[in-house]
Amino acid sequence: MSELHPTLKNILQQPENPNATPVEIQDPDEARREWKSDMAAVDAPAPEMAEVRDFVIPGPAGPIPARSYIPSGLPDTGRPLLVYYHGGGYIRGDIDTHDSVCRVLARDAGCMVVSPAYRLAPEHRFPAAAEDAFAVVDYLSRKAKDFGVDQSRIAVGGDSAGGNLAIAASIQARDKGAPKIRFQLLIYPVTDLTSANESKRLFSKGFLLNSMPFYIASYLGPNGDGRNPLASPLLSDDLSRLPPAYVITAGFDPLRDEGQDFARKLAAHGVAVEHKCYEDMIHGFVSLRGLLTEADEALGDCARRLAKSLLP
Repeated sequence: MSELHPTLKNILQQPENPNATPVEIQDPDEARREWKSDMAAVDAPAPEMAEVRDFVIPGPAGPIPARSYIPSGLPDTGRPLLVYYHGGGYIRGDIDTHDSVCRVLARDAGCMVVSPAYRLAPEHRFPAAAEDAFAVVDYLSRKAKDFGVDQSRIAVGGDSAGGNLAIAASIQARDKGAPKIRFQLLIYPVTDLTSANESKRLFSKGFLLNSMPFYIASYLGPNGDGRNPLASPLLSDDLSRLPPAYVITAGFDPLRDEGQDFARKLAAHGVAVEHKCYEDMIHGFVSLRGLLTEADEALGDCARRLAKSLLP
């Protein structure tokens, strides 16, 4: 096994705040405020965009807030589009926590990015977020001309829980016959809400992602079906005809094994897939732009693959 990155090792060795309230006993709003503050503290300055706009998308349970990013030099028509679903364990995260990531991807891939604020647990249990994820990409595809988007050049992506929702959107699009999704950008995605694999055994304590069982319980609720393919796509009997994918994992991440297993299963079902493991990294590392040059390097790598996948 590789060594943990020195910067991350130093961070993780710092004593925990004895006055900190565990997320398991915080109310949802408190948990969200704390994480937004934490994310802002470790971010780097975000690239300027030619246009950033907040708007709403019709959803199955009401309007879904969203933000669009247009980098300099992008034409007014025929734009490639990435729909990016933020991470946060299904209960935290929002458009602001992933604003920087979306800006970097938009600039470096030369594409429009739309980031939606899907419904969060525990107020909204599965399959609410998965339904919102599909509704967003379906709407943007149907209204592509209104957004200056080329309907044939649409990708989905996300990190952690957001990666799971990108996959869920792709599965629904395949099963419904539309929209046509060109590519999946999956950054340490959640793919199995039922497993107790080796990486979860090794890295579920002391490597930042310490509360995955709580996130899963909050998302599924007492009666949720964790084996449903929209919740655990790794358990799906059929991953064929899904869009090509680029899957990133991290060596010290509880989600490492299910991410790499999902990449292997995609390939076994005939889907073109690339997988890269950042061996010395932890879960969430692409958001640590203020601490790690590797965060921007990984996002740049994602952007290059995204740009190539969305060529006319």
